[in-house]
Amino acid sequence: MTKFWVAFKSEHQSEVQDLQLEVDEPAMSCDIVLRALGRHLNPSEEWPFAVDCADCPTDADIGERAVRLNRVQAARRHLKLTYLSYRPEGTVLQFSC
Repeated sequence: MTKFWVAFKSEHQSEVQDLQLEVDEPAMSCDIVLRALGRHLNPSEEWPFAVDCADCPTDADIGERAVRLNRVQAARRHLKLTYLSYRPEGTVLQFSC
């Protein structure tokens, strides 16, 4: 299990919320974070987006980058989020999605 902290703000909230979540995957990516948050916010809903276990590689071509960016933006719209970041357990760095 991989633990992480997520900070998010919904369209109808005035403040950022912090939440600790766990996933079965050994690695983290924005897709995994969004799916985990979606499961938390809407537990009865099946996640409608593809999930890559790793974030976009630095050497990815523009097509791959566009696909991933569009998917993350669609997932954020689906969850009605205006802000989302995460911090894996054991790190001090916070990653933005």
